[in-house]
Amino acid sequence: MAGMSRKERKEYEELKKRKKRQMERREQYARRNVYDEDFGDIYCEEPVRRVRRPEDLDGRYERDRKHYREPKAGRKKKRKQRGKTTALIQACTSIAFIGFALYLGMIPWLYLGIIVAVLVLLLYLFLKMQNGRKAKPFAGKCLGMLLSIALVLGCYYMFDVRQMLGKISSKGETISKDSGNIDVSKEPFSVYISGIDVYGEITAESRSDVNIIATVNPNTKEVLLTTTPRDYYVEIPGVSNGYKDKLTHAGTYGVASSVATLEQLYEVEIPFYVRVNFTSLIEMVDILGGIDVKSDLAFTTGPESGCIVEVKEGINHFDGKQALAFARERHSLADGDNQRGKNQQKIIEALIDKAASPIILLKLPQLLDKAGEYTDTNMATSQIQELARAQLTGLGGWKVHSLAAEGTGKKAYCYSYSGGPLYVTVPDETSVANIKDAMNRIEAGEKIE
Repeated sequence: MAGMSRKERKEYEELKKRKKRQMERREQYARRNVYDEDFGDIYCEEPVRRVRRPEDLDGRYERDRKHYREPKAGRKKKRKQRGKTTALIQACTSIAFIGFALYLGMIPWLYLGIIVAVLVLLLYLFLKMQNGRKAKPFAGKCLGMLLSIALVLGCYYMFDVRQMLGKISSKGETISKDSGNIDVSKEPFSVYISGIDVYGEITAESRSDVNIIATVNPNTKEVLLTTTPRDYYVEIPGVSNGYKDKLTHAGTYGVASSVATLEQLYEVEIPFYVRVNFTSLIEMVDILGGIDVKSDLAFTTGPESGCIVEVKEGINHFDGKQALAFARERHSLADGDNQRGKNQQKIIEALIDKAASPIILLKLPQLLDKAGEYTDTNMATSQIQELARAQLTGLGGWKVHSLAAEGTGKKAYCYSYSGGPLYVTVPDETSVANIKDAMNRIEAGEKIE
Protein backbone atom coordinates (compact mmCIF):
# COMPACT_ATOMS: atom_id res chain seq x y z
CA MET A 1 0.00 0.00 0.00
CA ALA A 2 2.90 2.31 0.79
CA GLY A 3 4.36 2.06 -2.69
CA MET A 4 1.05 2.65 -4.47
CA SER A 5 -0.02 5.83 -6.03
CA ARG A 6 -3.30 7.50 -5.15
CA LYS A 7 -4.99 6.13 -8.23
CA GLU A 8 -3.75 2.60 -7.60
CA ARG A 9 -4.89 2.74 -3.98
CA LYS A 10 -8.36 3.83 -5.13
CA GLU A 11 -8.57 0.97 -7.59
CA TYR A 12 -7.38 -1.46 -4.91
CA GLU A 13 -10.04 -0.28 -2.47
CA GLU A 14 -12.73 -0.65 -5.08
CA LEU A 15 -11.51 -4.17 -5.89
CA LYS A 16 -11.67 -5.13 -2.19
CA LYS A 17 -15.21 -3.80 -1.95
CA ARG A 18 -16.24 -5.68 -5.07
CA LYS A 19 -14.79 -8.95 -3.71
CA LYS A 20 -16.52 -8.36 -0.41
CA ARG A 21 -19.86 -7.93 -2.17
CA GLN A 22 -19.26 -11.11 -4.15
CA MET A 23 -18.62 -13.05 -0.94
CA GLU A 24 -21.83 -11.66 0.57
CA ARG A 25 -23.81 -12.76 -2.46
CA ARG A 26 -22.33 -16.28 -2.26
CA GLU A 27 -23.37 -16.50 1.36
CA GLN A 28 -26.90 -15.42 0.40
CA TYR A 29 -27.04 -18.08 -2.31
CA ALA A 30 -25.82 -20.73 0.14
CA ARG A 31 -28.49 -19.82 2.68
CA ARG A 32 -31.17 -20.16 0.04
CA ASN A 33 -30.14 -23.68 -1.12
CA VAL A 34 -32.88 -26.28 -0.69
CA TYR A 35 -32.38 -30.02 -0.16
CA ASP A 36 -34.87 -32.26 -1.93
CA GLU A 37 -35.31 -35.64 -0.16
CA ASP A 38 -36.92 -37.28 -3.19
CA PHE A 39 -33.90 -36.66 -5.41
CA GLY A 40 -31.05 -37.28 -3.00
CA ASP A 41 -28.12 -34.87 -3.04
CA ILE A 42 -29.60 -32.53 -5.62
CA TYR A 43 -29.58 -28.91 -4.65
CA CYS A 44 -32.07 -26.47 -6.21
CA GLU A 45 -30.97 -22.92 -6.08
CA GLU A 46 -33.68 -20.28 -6.13
CA PRO A 47 -32.99 -17.54 -8.70
CA VAL A 48 -31.97 -14.31 -7.10
CA ARG A 49 -33.07 -11.18 -8.86
CA ARG A 50 -30.16 -9.08 -9.92
CA VAL A 51 -30.44 -5.68 -8.35
CA ARG A 52 -28.85 -2.97 -10.35
CA ARG A 53 -26.62 -0.83 -8.19
CA PRO A 54 -25.42 2.74 -8.70
CA GLU A 55 -21.81 1.59 -9.16
CA ASP A 56 -22.88 -0.62 -12.08
CA LEU A 57 -23.84 2.45 -14.09
CA ASP A 58 -20.20 3.58 -14.47
CA GLY A 59 -20.81 6.98 -12.99
CA ARG A 60 -24.07 7.67 -14.87
CA TYR A 61 -26.09 7.42 -11.66
CA GLU A 62 -24.48 10.48 -10.10
CA ARG A 63 -24.69 12.43 -13.35
CA ASP A 64 -28.37 11.64 -13.96
CA ARG A 65 -29.25 12.34 -10.34
CA LYS A 66 -27.95 15.89 -10.64
CA HIS A 67 -30.38 16.64 -13.51
CA TYR A 68 -33.36 14.71 -12.19
CA ARG A 69 -36.23 16.70 -10.67
CA GLU A 70 -38.90 15.12 -8.57
CA PRO A 71 -42.43 15.88 -9.94
CA LYS A 72 -44.55 18.05 -7.71
CA ALA A 73 -47.44 16.39 -5.95
CA GLY A 74 -50.74 16.62 -7.86
CA ARG A 75 -49.13 18.03 -10.98
CA LYS A 76 -49.17 16.15 -14.29
CA LYS A 77 -47.13 16.88 -17.31
CA LYS A 78 -49.28 18.75 -19.85
CA ARG A 79 -49.46 17.59 -23.43
CA LYS A 80 -49.32 20.22 -26.11
CA GLN A 81 -52.78 20.84 -27.61
CA ARG A 82 -52.78 20.79 -31.38
CA GLY A 83 -55.27 22.26 -33.84
CA LYS A 84 -56.27 25.30 -31.75
CA THR A 85 -56.06 27.71 -34.70
CA THR A 86 -58.08 25.44 -36.99
CA ALA A 87 -60.68 24.90 -34.27
CA LEU A 88 -60.95 28.67 -33.69
CA ILE A 89 -61.51 29.30 -37.42
CA GLN A 90 -64.09 26.53 -37.58
CA ALA A 91 -65.91 27.86 -34.53
CA CYS A 92 -66.02 31.41 -35.93
CA THR A 93 -67.35 30.28 -39.32
CA SER A 94 -69.94 28.07 -37.60
CA ILE A 95 -71.21 31.01 -35.54
CA ALA A 96 -71.30 33.19 -38.66
CA PHE A 97 -73.25 30.48 -40.52
CA ILE A 98 -75.89 30.29 -37.78
CA GLY A 99 -76.11 34.08 -37.75
CA PHE A 100 -76.73 34.27 -41.49
CA ALA A 101 -79.27 31.43 -41.23
CA LEU A 102 -81.20 33.53 -38.72
CA TYR A 103 -80.85 36.56 -41.01
CA LEU A 104 -82.21 34.57 -43.95
CA GLY A 105 -85.22 33.54 -41.87
CA MET A 106 -86.23 30.62 -44.11
CA ILE A 107 -84.82 27.64 -42.20
CA PRO A 108 -87.22 25.97 -39.70
CA TRP A 109 -86.21 26.08 -36.04
CA LEU A 110 -85.98 22.29 -35.83
CA TYR A 111 -83.53 22.13 -38.73
CA LEU A 112 -81.58 25.04 -37.29
CA GLY A 113 -81.18 23.15 -34.00
CA ILE A 114 -79.97 20.06 -35.86
CA ILE A 115 -77.45 22.15 -37.79
CA VAL A 116 -76.07 23.64 -34.55
CA ALA A 117 -75.70 20.16 -33.02
CA VAL A 118 -73.93 18.82 -36.11
CA LEU A 119 -71.50 21.75 -36.24
CA VAL A 120 -70.60 21.33 -32.55
CA LEU A 121 -70.09 17.59 -33.06
CA LEU A 122 -67.84 18.14 -36.09
CA LEU A 123 -65.78 20.69 -34.15
CA TYR A 124 -65.23 18.13 -31.38
CA LEU A 125 -64.43 15.27 -33.78
CA PHE A 126 -61.89 17.26 -35.82
CA LEU A 127 -60.20 18.49 -32.62
CA LYS A 128 -60.15 14.94 -31.25
CA MET A 129 -58.70 13.67 -34.52
CA GLN A 130 -55.69 15.94 -34.02
CA ASN A 131 -55.12 15.11 -30.33
CA GLY A 132 -56.34 11.54 -29.79
CA ARG A 133 -54.29 8.41 -29.09
CA LYS A 134 -54.00 7.72 -32.80
CA ALA A 135 -53.78 11.36 -33.82
CA LYS A 136 -54.00 12.39 -37.45
CA PRO A 137 -53.27 16.10 -37.20
CA PHE A 138 -52.90 16.75 -40.93
CA ALA A 139 -56.19 15.05 -41.83
CA GLY A 140 -57.99 16.84 -38.98
CA LYS A 141 -56.70 20.24 -40.07
CA CYS A 142 -57.64 19.62 -43.71
CA LEU A 143 -61.18 18.52 -42.85
CA GLY A 144 -61.62 21.46 -40.49
CA MET A 145 -60.50 23.96 -43.12
CA LEU A 146 -62.71 22.36 -45.80
CA LEU A 147 -65.71 22.64 -43.48
CA SER A 148 -64.85 26.28 -42.75
CA ILE A 149 -64.70 27.06 -46.48
CA ALA A 150 -68.07 25.35 -47.01
CA LEU A 151 -69.58 27.39 -44.18
CA VAL A 152 -68.24 30.64 -45.67
CA LEU A 153 -69.81 29.74 -49.03
CA GLY A 154 -73.08 28.95 -47.23
CA CYS A 155 -72.99 32.37 -45.56
CA TYR A 156 -72.54 34.06 -48.93
CA TYR A 157 -75.40 32.01 -50.40
CA MET A 158 -77.82 32.99 -47.63
CA PHE A 159 -76.80 36.66 -47.74
CA ASP A 160 -77.31 36.72 -51.52
CA VAL A 161 -80.76 35.09 -51.25
CA ARG A 162 -81.84 37.52 -48.54
CA GLN A 163 -80.76 40.53 -50.60
CA MET A 164 -82.65 39.25 -53.65
CA LEU A 165 -85.82 38.77 -51.61
CA GLY A 166 -85.65 42.38 -50.49
CA LYS A 167 -85.13 43.50 -54.07
CA ILE A 168 -88.30 41.72 -55.25
CA SER A 169 -90.64 42.94 -52.53
CA SER A 170 -89.39 46.53 -52.50
CA LYS A 171 -90.99 47.49 -55.83
CA GLY A 172 -94.59 46.48 -55.18
CA GLU A 173 -97.63 48.72 -54.86
CA THR A 174 -99.77 48.76 -51.72
CA ILE A 175 -103.22 47.44 -52.66
CA SER A 176 -104.41 46.42 -49.19
CA LYS A 177 -103.66 48.02 -45.83
CA ASP A 178 -104.03 44.67 -44.05
CA SER A 179 -101.77 42.64 -46.33
CA GLY A 180 -98.76 43.07 -44.05
CA ASN A 181 -100.62 41.55 -41.08
CA ILE A 182 -101.43 38.22 -42.76
CA ASP A 183 -99.51 35.18 -41.52
CA VAL A 184 -99.06 33.37 -44.81
CA SER A 185 -97.72 30.26 -43.08
CA LYS A 186 -101.02 29.68 -41.22
CA GLU A 187 -103.82 31.76 -42.78
CA PRO A 188 -105.42 31.18 -46.22
CA PHE A 189 -104.81 33.98 -48.71
CA SER A 190 -105.22 34.84 -52.38
CA VAL A 191 -102.64 36.12 -54.86
CA TYR A 192 -103.42 37.80 -58.17
CA ILE A 193 -101.00 36.69 -60.88
CA SER A 194 -100.88 39.25 -63.67
CA GLY A 195 -99.09 38.61 -66.94
CA ILE A 196 -98.52 41.73 -69.01
CA ASP A 197 -97.76 41.60 -72.73
CA VAL A 198 -94.35 43.32 -72.77
CA TYR A 199 -90.69 42.30 -72.71
CA GLY A 200 -87.96 43.74 -70.50
CA GLU A 201 -88.26 45.36 -67.08
CA ILE A 202 -91.63 45.76 -65.40
CA THR A 203 -91.88 49.51 -65.25
CA ALA A 204 -94.69 50.59 -67.58
CA GLU A 205 -98.40 49.88 -67.17
CA SER A 206 -99.77 47.54 -69.80
CA ARG A 207 -102.69 45.30 -70.62
CA SER A 208 -102.98 42.19 -68.49
CA ASP A 209 -103.27 39.16 -70.77
CA VAL A 210 -102.92 36.65 -67.94
CA ASN A 211 -105.37 36.97 -65.05
CA ILE A 212 -105.07 34.15 -62.54
CA ILE A 213 -106.05 34.10 -58.89
CA ALA A 214 -104.16 31.63 -56.72
CA THR A 215 -106.15 30.82 -53.57
CA VAL A 216 -103.72 29.23 -51.11
CA ASN A 217 -104.37 27.29 -47.92
CA PRO A 218 -100.98 26.62 -46.22
CA ASN A 219 -102.58 24.32 -43.63
CA THR A 220 -104.02 21.83 -46.12
CA LYS A 221 -101.37 22.59 -48.78
CA GLU A 222 -103.99 23.13 -51.45
CA VAL A 223 -103.94 25.75 -54.19
CA LEU A 224 -106.84 26.76 -56.40
CA LEU A 225 -105.87 28.44 -59.68
CA THR A 226 -108.72 30.42 -61.19
CA THR A 227 -108.33 31.79 -64.71
CA THR A 228 -110.45 34.66 -65.92
CA PRO A 229 -110.48 35.36 -69.70
CA ARG A 230 -108.78 38.59 -70.75
CA ASP A 231 -111.94 39.63 -72.65
CA TYR A 232 -114.29 39.19 -69.68
CA TYR A 233 -116.87 41.97 -69.84
CA VAL A 234 -116.85 43.54 -66.35
CA GLU A 235 -116.87 46.87 -64.53
CA ILE A 236 -113.61 48.43 -63.39
CA PRO A 237 -114.30 49.87 -59.89
CA GLY A 238 -113.26 53.47 -59.48
CA VAL A 239 -112.50 53.84 -63.20
CA SER A 240 -115.33 52.92 -65.58
CA ASN A 241 -118.12 54.75 -63.68
CA GLY A 242 -120.49 51.80 -63.95
CA TYR A 243 -119.70 51.08 -67.61
CA LYS A 244 -118.24 47.73 -68.59
CA ASP A 245 -114.89 47.05 -70.17
CA LYS A 246 -112.53 44.20 -70.95
CA LEU A 247 -110.67 42.81 -67.97
CA THR A 248 -107.37 43.19 -69.84
CA HIS A 249 -107.90 46.96 -70.06
CA ALA A 250 -107.92 47.24 -66.25
CA GLY A 251 -104.16 46.63 -66.33
CA THR A 252 -103.59 49.92 -68.10
CA TYR A 253 -104.91 51.71 -64.97
CA GLY A 254 -102.54 49.83 -62.65
CA VAL A 255 -102.45 46.50 -60.92
CA ALA A 256 -104.71 47.82 -58.14
CA SER A 257 -107.52 48.30 -60.69
CA SER A 258 -107.18 44.71 -61.91
CA VAL A 259 -107.28 43.43 -58.32
CA ALA A 260 -110.33 45.53 -57.47
CA THR A 261 -112.13 44.26 -60.59
CA LEU A 262 -111.57 40.60 -59.68
CA GLU A 263 -112.45 41.18 -56.02
CA GLN A 264 -115.79 42.63 -57.08
CA LEU A 265 -116.42 39.84 -59.59
CA TYR A 266 -115.76 36.92 -57.21
CA GLU A 267 -116.54 38.68 -53.90
CA VAL A 268 -113.18 37.71 -52.45
CA GLU A 269 -110.34 39.65 -50.84
CA ILE A 270 -107.05 39.56 -52.77
CA PRO A 271 -104.33 41.11 -50.57
CA PHE A 272 -101.33 40.12 -52.71
CA TYR A 273 -100.29 40.24 -56.33
CA VAL A 274 -97.38 39.04 -58.47
CA ARG A 275 -96.81 40.72 -61.81
CA VAL A 276 -94.72 39.08 -64.54
CA ASN A 277 -94.12 39.65 -68.24
CA PHE A 278 -92.82 37.69 -71.22
CA THR A 279 -89.19 38.04 -70.15
CA SER A 280 -90.01 36.85 -66.62
CA LEU A 281 -91.43 33.56 -67.84
CA ILE A 282 -88.62 32.87 -70.31
CA GLU A 283 -85.87 33.58 -67.76
CA MET A 284 -87.43 31.59 -64.90
CA VAL A 285 -88.14 28.51 -67.00
CA ASP A 286 -84.63 28.51 -68.49
CA ILE A 287 -82.99 28.89 -65.07
CA LEU A 288 -84.98 25.89 -63.80
CA GLY A 289 -83.74 23.83 -66.73
CA GLY A 290 -87.11 23.71 -68.45
CA ILE A 291 -90.49 22.48 -67.21
CA ASP A 292 -92.70 19.48 -67.97
CA VAL A 293 -96.18 20.60 -69.03
CA LYS A 294 -99.17 18.34 -69.56
CA SER A 295 -101.22 19.50 -72.54
CA ASP A 296 -104.87 18.52 -73.03
CA LEU A 297 -104.60 18.95 -76.80
CA ALA A 298 -102.15 18.49 -79.66
CA PHE A 299 -101.62 21.69 -81.68
CA THR A 300 -98.99 23.88 -83.31
CA THR A 301 -98.27 27.38 -82.09
CA GLY A 302 -98.07 30.19 -84.63
CA PRO A 303 -95.23 32.68 -85.16
CA GLU A 304 -97.26 35.42 -83.43
CA SER A 305 -96.80 33.45 -80.19
CA GLY A 306 -93.04 33.94 -80.29
CA CYS A 307 -91.94 30.66 -81.88
CA ILE A 308 -93.42 27.64 -83.62
CA VAL A 309 -93.81 24.64 -81.29
CA GLU A 310 -95.29 21.23 -82.07
CA VAL A 311 -97.28 20.55 -78.91
CA LYS A 312 -98.30 16.95 -78.37
CA GLU A 313 -101.11 15.69 -76.16
CA GLY A 314 -99.67 14.67 -72.81
CA ILE A 315 -96.32 15.61 -71.26
CA ASN A 316 -94.14 18.15 -73.10
CA HIS A 317 -90.75 19.45 -71.99
CA PHE A 318 -90.49 23.17 -72.76
CA ASP A 319 -87.70 25.70 -72.48
CA GLY A 320 -88.48 29.36 -71.79
CA LYS A 321 -89.48 30.45 -75.31
CA GLN A 322 -91.51 27.29 -75.92
CA ALA A 323 -93.35 27.73 -72.61
CA LEU A 324 -94.20 31.32 -73.54
CA ALA A 325 -95.50 30.26 -76.97
CA PHE A 326 -97.63 27.55 -75.33
CA ALA A 327 -99.08 30.12 -72.89
CA ARG A 328 -99.79 32.76 -75.59
CA GLU A 329 -101.26 30.64 -78.38
CA ARG A 330 -105.01 30.93 -79.00
CA HIS A 331 -105.60 31.14 -82.76
CA SER A 332 -104.97 27.43 -83.37
CA LEU A 333 -107.22 26.41 -80.45
CA ALA A 334 -110.89 25.63 -81.04
CA ASP A 335 -111.88 27.15 -77.70
CA GLY A 336 -109.65 30.18 -78.25
CA ASP A 337 -109.02 32.35 -75.19
CA ASN A 338 -110.70 29.90 -72.79
CA GLN A 339 -108.27 27.12 -73.69
CA ARG A 340 -105.38 29.57 -73.58
CA GLY A 341 -106.28 30.37 -69.97
CA LYS A 342 -106.21 26.66 -69.14
CA ASN A 343 -102.81 26.32 -70.80
CA GLN A 344 -101.52 29.18 -68.69
CA GLN A 345 -102.68 27.29 -65.61
CA LYS A 346 -100.70 24.27 -66.82
CA ILE A 347 -97.58 26.44 -66.98
CA ILE A 348 -98.08 27.65 -63.39
CA GLU A 349 -98.70 24.09 -62.16
CA ALA A 350 -95.46 22.96 -63.80
CA LEU A 351 -93.56 25.86 -62.19
CA ILE A 352 -94.98 24.97 -58.75
CA ASP A 353 -93.92 21.32 -59.19
CA LYS A 354 -90.42 22.40 -60.20
CA ALA A 355 -90.16 24.87 -57.33
CA ALA A 356 -91.05 22.11 -54.84
CA SER A 357 -88.16 19.93 -56.04
CA PRO A 358 -84.65 19.94 -54.45
CA ILE A 359 -83.16 21.65 -57.54
CA ILE A 360 -84.67 24.94 -56.35
CA LEU A 361 -82.00 25.16 -53.61
CA LEU A 362 -79.23 25.32 -56.21
CA LYS A 363 -81.08 27.65 -58.55
CA LEU A 364 -82.63 29.95 -55.95
CA PRO A 365 -80.08 32.84 -55.99
CA GLN A 366 -80.05 33.02 -59.79
CA LEU A 367 -83.83 32.68 -59.94
CA LEU A 368 -84.38 35.45 -57.41
CA ASP A 369 -81.87 37.67 -59.21
CA LYS A 370 -83.87 37.47 -62.44
CA ALA A 371 -87.16 37.71 -60.57
CA GLY A 372 -85.92 40.97 -59.06
CA GLU A 373 -85.45 42.40 -62.55
CA TYR A 374 -88.58 41.13 -64.28
CA THR A 375 -91.10 40.56 -61.45
CA ASP A 376 -92.69 42.63 -58.74
CA THR A 377 -94.97 41.85 -55.81
CA ASN A 378 -96.38 43.55 -52.75
CA MET A 379 -95.73 40.55 -50.52
CA ALA A 380 -93.32 41.53 -47.74
CA THR A 381 -89.92 39.88 -47.43
CA SER A 382 -90.88 38.44 -44.04
CA GLN A 383 -93.98 36.85 -45.56
CA ILE A 384 -91.96 35.21 -48.33
CA GLN A 385 -89.61 33.89 -45.65
CA GLU A 386 -92.50 32.49 -43.63
CA LEU A 387 -93.96 30.78 -46.69
CA ALA A 388 -90.60 29.21 -47.53
CA ARG A 389 -90.10 28.09 -43.92
CA ALA A 390 -93.55 26.47 -43.88
CA GLN A 391 -92.73 24.62 -47.11
CA LEU A 392 -89.41 23.33 -45.71
CA THR A 393 -91.09 22.28 -42.46
CA GLY A 394 -93.78 20.24 -44.19
CA LEU A 395 -91.48 18.80 -46.87
CA GLY A 396 -94.51 17.90 -48.95
CA GLY A 397 -95.92 18.86 -52.32
CA TRP A 398 -98.93 21.02 -52.99
CA LYS A 399 -102.19 19.78 -54.46
CA VAL A 400 -103.21 22.14 -57.24
CA HIS A 401 -106.77 22.53 -58.51
CA SER A 402 -107.71 24.51 -61.61
CA LEU A 403 -110.88 26.31 -62.64
CA ALA A 404 -111.62 28.60 -65.56
CA ALA A 405 -114.36 31.21 -65.77
CA GLU A 406 -116.66 30.72 -68.76
CA GLY A 407 -118.84 33.03 -70.80
CA THR A 408 -120.41 33.84 -74.15
CA GLY A 409 -118.66 35.84 -76.84
CA LYS A 410 -120.22 38.86 -78.52
CA LYS A 411 -119.47 42.39 -79.75
CA ALA A 412 -119.94 45.27 -77.30
CA TYR A 413 -118.75 48.80 -76.57
CA CYS A 414 -115.96 49.15 -74.02
CA TYR A 415 -115.21 52.04 -71.66
CA SER A 416 -111.53 52.29 -72.66
CA TYR A 417 -112.12 52.21 -76.41
CA SER A 418 -114.27 54.68 -78.33
CA GLY A 419 -113.56 53.42 -81.83
CA GLY A 420 -116.46 50.96 -81.91
CA PRO A 421 -117.60 47.67 -80.45
CA LEU A 422 -114.99 45.03 -79.53
CA TYR A 423 -115.14 41.31 -79.02
CA VAL A 424 -115.91 40.55 -75.36
CA THR A 425 -116.85 37.53 -73.23
CA VAL A 426 -120.03 37.96 -71.20
CA PRO A 427 -119.61 36.17 -67.84
CA ASP A 428 -121.58 33.00 -67.19
CA GLU A 429 -123.20 33.49 -63.78
CA THR A 430 -123.21 29.76 -62.98
CA SER A 431 -119.47 29.53 -63.71
CA VAL A 432 -118.76 32.56 -61.53
CA ALA A 433 -120.87 31.12 -58.68
CA ASN A 434 -118.99 27.81 -58.84
CA ILE A 435 -115.66 29.63 -58.61
CA LYS A 436 -116.86 31.63 -55.58
CA ASP A 437 -117.89 28.40 -53.85
CA ALA A 438 -114.54 26.71 -54.61
CA MET A 439 -112.58 29.69 -53.25
CA ASN A 440 -114.62 29.68 -50.05
CA ARG A 441 -114.07 25.94 -49.60
CA ILE A 442 -110.30 26.25 -50.06
CA GLU A 443 -110.14 29.06 -47.50
CA ALA A 444 -112.28 26.99 -45.09
CA GLY A 445 -109.86 24.05 -45.40
CA GLU A 446 -112.34 21.78 -47.22
CA LYS A 447 -111.21 19.29 -49.83
CA ILE A 448 -112.01 19.85 -53.49
CA GLU A 449 -112.39 16.85 -55.74
